Amino acid sequence: MRTPKNCWLALAALCVLALVPAAVSADDVGPAAETRGARIPTKVVAGKLVISCDLSTRFRRVPVNLFVELDTPCGLQLHNQAAQGIRAENRDGSPNEITIHLPDLDIKVPKREHGPTETYEDFTKLHADKIGEVALVGTIGQEILKQYFLAFDLGSGFMRIAPPNAQGTEAEAEDGVTVTPITLNNDLVWLPVSYANGKPAALAVGSATYDTVLDEQVCEGFGKPAGNIGALKLGTLDLGAYVAFRPEEVAHVHPDGVAGVLGLNLLEHLRVEIDRVNRWARITPTKEADYPEQDFAFFEARVADEGDAIEAYLEKYPDVRLSNEAAHLLIDLRLDEDAEADVFERAIKWVNKTYAEDLRATAMVDLMKTLGDAGRTDAVITAGELGIESGRKDRYPDAVHKIHSKLGAIQLERGADRKAWKHLLSAAFGMPEDGLTNLNLGRYYEKVGRYRRAYSRYVQAVIKPESGPAAADGLKRLQDKVSGEERYSVDLVERLIGGKVLSFGAATKYKADKANASNRTVLLEFFTNAHLRPAIGGALGNEGLMQHFPRENVAMLAYHLPAPEMEPMVTQLAIDTARELKVRGPFVHRVDGLVEGPGAARAHQREALYNYVRRQILQSLPRKSDYTIDVTATLDGDVVKGTVTVKGPYFPGNDINIVVAERGVLFPGKSEIVIHRMVVRGAATKDGKPVRFKPKKGQMVVPFEVSLKALSDANRAFLDRIEQDGQGSTSRMSMEIDPGQVTIVAFLRGWSGEVHQAAQVEPEGTEEARR
Repeated sequence: MRTPKNCWLALAALCVLALVPAAVSADDVGPAAETRGARIPTKVVAGKLVISCDLSTRFRRVPVNLFVELDTPCGLQLHNQAAQGIRAENRDGSPNEITIHLPDLDIKVPKREHGPTETYEDFTKLHADKIGEVALVGTIGQEILKQYFLAFDLGSGFMRIAPPNAQGTEAEAEDGVTVTPITLNNDLVWLPVSYANGKPAALAVGSATYDTVLDEQVCEGFGKPAGNIGALKLGTLDLGAYVAFRPEEVAHVHPDGVAGVLGLNLLEHLRVEIDRVNRWARITPTKEADYPEQDFAFFEARVADEGDAIEAYLEKYPDVRLSNEAAHLLIDLRLDEDAEADVFERAIKWVNKTYAEDLRATAMVDLMKTLGDAGRTDAVITAGELGIESGRKDRYPDAVHKIHSKLGAIQLERGADRKAWKHLLSAAFGMPEDGLTNLNLGRYYEKVGRYRRAYSRYVQAVIKPESGPAAADGLKRLQDKVSGEERYSVDLVERLIGGKVLSFGAATKYKADKANASNRTVLLEFFTNAHLRPAIGGALGNEGLMQHFPRENVAMLAYHLPAPEMEPMVTQLAIDTARELKVRGPFVHRVDGLVEGPGAARAHQREALYNYVRRQILQSLPRKSDYTIDVTATLDGDVVKGTVTVKGPYFPGNDINIVVAERGVLFPGKSEIVIHRMVVRGAATKDGKPVRFKPKKGQMVVPFEVSLKALSDANRAFLDRIEQDGQGSTSRMSMEIDPGQVTIVAFLRGWSGEVHQAAQVEPEGTEEARR
């Protein structure tokens, strides 16, 4: 069987706000509608209705599993990774039509909706053995299903989706079959029901949950908060004889009053056919009534809202359908009660017992996080030790290693160094590249004075987003103890991580001649984000471009923007520049301000992106410029000062820009780029703004002087304001500008955004600063 992780890579799909049902001819409609359309095998797995089908766009067709939820107001919700697999959207965000392929019925969906990603992933992880070899990636909802004749026959393991009946089609009456009118309200189908006292109400037909839900206000009105209100009649059928009703809040409304929502447990006992066009439903019992006392016992125990009542339920019903839910509720109640350690230990053991043996370690990983967030470190250790006992049998081998990593971190913090070391080594054996495991091993070795081993672990941790900032601090602390006189720097880290991260080098060097060059220095501007996963292709391509072109021919700047996530290299200058140039997002290159090229690609596409942008640069280099720029700059402590001399004709709207950039900045983001090139840190001009070019006798000299500390402080204050405004937060890693990495880039930009000339220099004194 494919693992769930691999399943996601094979999938794709699309959700609808509006959709088009399969074409139906005049011959298709009529009394025989219920025998046509798609007869679809169904499974009820962990209280969810699941079907298997294919999804396709014009690019690809893949098999998937989907939830079927008649009472969920959506068309087709999909996991993002599944949607990417079939190219549900184009690069510009426009949707591609998706087809849901069912037996004898295709449904066209113009666009997808975003689904609950974590729900789909968790379901696949926990129930992969029951849903086959493909992942659960989405939901078919109300907006699709409401356009069809539906028949749920879950007792036989099938449902039918068919073209709608013709107007005037009547339901066929048979002995033992209940035919009832339905009402439609807020796109839900409602069945008329009545309570034991004869009072009428309406029951919505749903398939999103297993239990049939009664509105908790109705239950309170009968004085039966556990849901045992007695009969609930649908015609002559007493629904209360089949299932125990779950009391919950119901958000729906109906003019006749809401009783609740019919669930899968009733659909397993009744065949339910729904004709929206003619407003009738046919209900046929397919199983004998068998009231589930164990379900009612749980709902009754919930009413007490006490841990002891739930624990008593578990002792009586340790392995029934609701035992796992009861065990998790017990954890919540014990947290609320701030229970003693021994009481909490029993609750944790109940959670452990209510999972399949090959999922217990996986379950304990999730429970450890819940308990850790609640501050119950003692309980985290208990859960972890239980998980380790089942680790060898777990279907996900990484689960036990994650447990060891977490326990190692806790024991290290507690000062139990030897226990910590054993756990962390076990974790590293199974997850040798895990950032936090290597970070904590580094801390352990540093604590016991084994500095070279600590240093090595910090090097492995510094390339991971979750551990990079703390690992960089560790490298700084140990630099003098390990490497003698060599100072800590980005260049040092780059050598240390060589071979551990992806890279790209140019195979050739650009050689200027009369045919391919002029007096122009091209400015390549890269708009990116450290957490944008496809940014890796653009960043690696840039490494090749920097090797291929000398800086006398091509100057480069990287503007980090705040989407998809805030990160510490984002600056106000980068945001302002992107706005001024109307840049579409953190995924483009601009050559001399006007020619746009791709700035994002997958890692394996880095050479193609490199070649594409290189061709754009080569087309611009031969264009002679009317301007020249000469830059002199010196570094004195943390102050960079100098002059920029621009020669050329006056033209309205031309501005001189002077930018401070860093050749290399260490920050491991989700893009998997660890060292970022030519990062824009701020303007070197007095007020931080461009200077209008007003030449006298054909030239203009602009002096500049800027403190690197002042720039760093301004960038830190900018991020502080962003956080205070609720626009995102980030670490402050590598906020200090390294004098040894400073570069000055000056350029002349016109009113249209075009760059007429550029220059890039390394201030005098930076070489000494690197030593």
